[in-house]
Amino acid sequence: MSWELRKKAQALLALEQGGIVKDWGGKISVALVYPNTYSVGMSNLGFQTVYAHLNRLPDVVCERVFFPDPEDLDEYLRTRTPPFSLESQRPLSDFHLVGFSVTYEGDYINVLRLLSMAGIPLRPEARRPQDPLILMGGVCAFANPEPIAPFMDFVVVGEGEEIVGEIVAAYREAFEGLDPAGHKRDAFLDRLASIQGIYLPHAYEVRHTDDGSVAAVVPRHANVPPVVIKRRLKDVNQFETISLLKTPRAEYGHMSLLEVGKGCGRGCRFCLEGEIYRPVRHRSLESLRETVAKIAKDGKRVGLVGACVSDYPWIGELMKILEEHGVEVSISSLRADSLTEDLVRSLKRGGHRTLTMAPEAGTERLRQVIRKAISDEQLYAACHLVRRHGIPNLKCYFMIGLPTETREDIEAIPDLAGRLLDRLRVPDPDGHPFGKLTLSISSFVPKPWTPFQWAPFDEPRSLEEKLGIIKRGVGRFSNVRVLHENPREAFLQALLARGDRRVAEFLEIAARLGGDWRKALREWEGDPAFYTTRARPLDEVFPWDHLDVGVKKAGLIREYQKAGLDLVAADV
Repeated sequence: MSWELRKKAQALLALEQGGIVKDWGGKISVALVYPNTYSVGMSNLGFQTVYAHLNRLPDVVCERVFFPDPEDLDEYLRTRTPPFSLESQRPLSDFHLVGFSVTYEGDYINVLRLLSMAGIPLRPEARRPQDPLILMGGVCAFANPEPIAPFMDFVVVGEGEEIVGEIVAAYREAFEGLDPAGHKRDAFLDRLASIQGIYLPHAYEVRHTDDGSVAAVVPRHANVPPVVIKRRLKDVNQFETISLLKTPRAEYGHMSLLEVGKGCGRGCRFCLEGEIYRPVRHRSLESLRETVAKIAKDGKRVGLVGACVSDYPWIGELMKILEEHGVEVSISSLRADSLTEDLVRSLKRGGHRTLTMAPEAGTERLRQVIRKAISDEQLYAACHLVRRHGIPNLKCYFMIGLPTETREDIEAIPDLAGRLLDRLRVPDPDGHPFGKLTLSISSFVPKPWTPFQWAPFDEPRSLEEKLGIIKRGVGRFSNVRVLHENPREAFLQALLARGDRRVAEFLEIAARLGGDWRKALREWEGDPAFYTTRARPLDEVFPWDHLDVGVKKAGLIREYQKAGLDLVAADV
């Protein structure tokens, strides 16, 4: 193991507040792995929450593992250093359970690269008795886990706060019981089969139609359910969801993150989070009051987390509680139609110099199609509000490649930017206008469990042309900048978000090629267009249809048709 890498891990630990180090003696060891860099993983509240819940179990030791930083990867490969945990610097292969928390489909490749670097066989059927059991949780696990499912011993479908204790109990029963035949792994998986929210991929067979689409996913054994039902928390007040670790190396490392609730009732037709976290569950004001009191003892800054924080029913009262405790507040993104004087005043008091909103589309027509019912007037009012309270900068999220999008919709984005900028500008003490506008442009990816799951992904070349229109359009403004992802990265996301188990072969090739997914696409015998740019008929069986996340397909079809997309699909 490289001494340089160990020193870096020790330096990261030294900068942290709130880390947990436990003795390994007689405990079930769990490696909680975020398949991206430390700074990204430590900004994820769900990752921190599961880490805390596991370590509260007396017979469990849970330690964190991350994908190497780009500058460290050569050192890992040169010295053949396996991925190791931060807390004890033990290699990944030493743990009983290795759990991947996957938030972004693009990280699927990193999952396999970490397993390969650790010397753990990628496929469960090739693993030895001494190898860890490999599992996956996180948003991707209950959106569409199929492309990576062939590499998992089991998948946690749903929210993890409760279920982690049941997984540990099943492991304890299986591995501490008498089993002279040595089939403890099978005994453990058999016990998991009875737990709601556990998906055992090897226990299901995928059948295909003549045209290559999925015909059905059926159980191979009688002891697994035909449909895996998502695990959801009925009472979110029973579990405090707050970041316990602080580090200057994370994006939000200087503050405590506090979840105000799960889900969003807005029903935007492109939004995965708004569907799979239903029903909407808000944490009570009293439970948040208790948590804020704890935060105030150790810090004075909190970041509120939720699908739509400004829609929290008691947001005004929560702001007052935060102010009473002298806690400054930060919110990542707000709805223009739910901004209030009190909320903006609190953000200004917390040091906000940039307010973030997500119009998503440049025209009201297209916003109606995607069910993002925000008018231009409401956006203008938000600009006046933040200007009045001295917040000079605005960041707006837009998507390109949306269903029914026209050139006029694209050209409207820089036009709207100009109108927003005019309302945002305020004079500095010398009379010069200031106030900057940032446009963050992403490519629309049709996600499972949304009304737009039948829609095609736009061609990368078309998306690049649309980006060019926007950049040229804002070129006349001196204080507008455009940030955007690479449309080809979005293409990869579309492939993995909508793929089936056959896409696993692509992931295997990409991992073998050191993450070079473009080269892997050239080697892969599959057809990526089949999963990305193809419009789906309404009666097609999706790779994820054997999961039940609480979303009814009939309702999604109604929303799809309300957007006029059944007519668009018929014309394709």
